[in-house]
Amino acid sequence: MSDASDGRHPVVDKVPSNGETLALHTWDDGRPGLADLFYVHGLQSHAGWFFETGPALLRRGVRLTTADRRGCGASTGPRGHAPDAATVLDDYATALERVLGAADGPVTVLGQSFGGSLVAALVATGRIPPESRIVLCAPALGQQRARLDEAARARVRADRGPASSAVQLEDEQYTTLPGYLRFMANDALMTRSVTDSFRAAMVETEDSYVQAGPGPWEGREVWVAYPERDAIINLDAAAGTLAALAPQARARRFPAVSHYLEFTDVREQYWDWLAAVVRSGEQR
Repeated sequence: MSDASDGRHPVVDKVPSNGETLALHTWDDGRPGLADLFYVHGLQSHAGWFFETGPALLRRGVRLTTADRRGCGASTGPRGHAPDAATVLDDYATALERVLGAADGPVTVLGQSFGGSLVAALVATGRIPPESRIVLCAPALGQQRARLDEAARARVRADRGPASSAVQLEDEQYTTLPGYLRFMANDALMTRSVTDSFRAAMVETEDSYVQAGPGPWEGREVWVAYPERDAIINLDAAAGTLAALAPQARARRFPAVSHYLEFTDVREQYWDWLAAVVRSGEQR
């Protein structure tokens, strides 16, 4: 692990949305000509996980902004809860609108893991401008359908409420490196449990882009990064779902065997590739 902050800390803005306040974090040093990236984080992570990614991308000419999901990180709301998918998508549309309003040019939108499913739903529901490039990293596309049949998904959609259950994932599925495992073990803001309504929202999110089909993706620039192996994401299901939605997507596989590329030995390669995509659309 490198220096956690490089002497810089993100600017944190507060964005009201649907009765909650979203924490919007931006890594910016004031230089002109920075390219903009809006990053939608995954199920258990939050902006604090970008303590290296934010400065690393800034060194590469990219200004990173991310919003903590409601009930997550520094945003308000019951922990691990979402009333429904529409509310979460509205939250991200509100945060993205703030970023678009401050940017000098197009904003690339990235979704990692469950954030990839959210970004796909944002595309499907017309909440991302057509000129925005889309980047997905180990995206949780098609995962509900890979794990649950239609009857089981219907039960999840119907079983709403504040009852909470543990996220059945191990830290070692994200990374094998001791420094990052220590960070995660001591991360008081990491989402360790979610409510029944949140689980229903995950199914609804997937429904929205599967049902919309490829139409909203036509003409878009789409890139996707995968690890070689992933203990969290069914990579075949993710790749198959993306191929059905955006056959034009350009894929890059990194030689990693853990889910969270930023917490692996290929992170510098990933940051180089990502910055090149955001700045010019050229794949390395």
